[in-house]
Amino acid sequence: MESIATIGICFVPLIILTAVLLAVCKKLTVGSALISILSGFAAIIPIAVIQLLVLSLPVFSSTKIVSVFLTAILFNGLIEETLKMLMLMIIPGKKKDIFTFTICSMIAGFSIGTFETIVYMLMYGTGAIILRYATAVLIHTFCAGLSGLYVWSFKHKKQYIRPFVASVFIHGLYNFFAGFILPLKIFSYVTILYAVIRLKFSYDRLTNSESDDKIVANYDAG
Repeated sequence: MESIATIGICFVPLIILTAVLLAVCKKLTVGSALISILSGFAAIIPIAVIQLLVLSLPVFSSTKIVSVFLTAILFNGLIEETLKMLMLMIIPGKKKDIFTFTICSMIAGFSIGTFETIVYMLMYGTGAIILRYATAVLIHTFCAGLSGLYVWSFKHKKQYIRPFVASVFIHGLYNFFAGFILPLKIFSYVTILYAVIRLKFSYDRLTNSESDDKIVANYDAG
């Protein structure tokens, strides 16, 4: 009974975040928000399956620094972010503006972090839940935002892949440094901050490109 109550508590931040974003983003519908949450849930399933299969391989189970780095970049970075990005394709995007789709992507990322936190809680207990929401859940959220920019550009035939590539390396570096103790662990917090900065940079670049396209289209039409 206590575990069920704790699982319920884990969903509270996701519910609050979604409610706030629905209030802030007028074009975000309840349906789109729910699809975003479900896409996050859908992503955690193949991630968990691949984790069981891949992380049991000798190259990924070694404690050598090179092996730890490869595990972080290849699994936490490339594999996790690719699966998340593919699941973001589920979210309808052709009729959404870039801001609304980025919000949907971040909800999906927060959803992934929430479900992952529940899995960790069931496996290891409730001791680190608050810390995970302040770190791992945030990295999932901002990296999903970056991947969402790529997905939006793909749906609108722009192919701006750099945000996705950034999400792979940012997530990989976060997990690499998160495994250390202080002071090296501080760099994992730095990667979260950089994810925010990179998301803002990529968003601005894509919106500026969108504005340039409209200017050219208006010029050609007139």
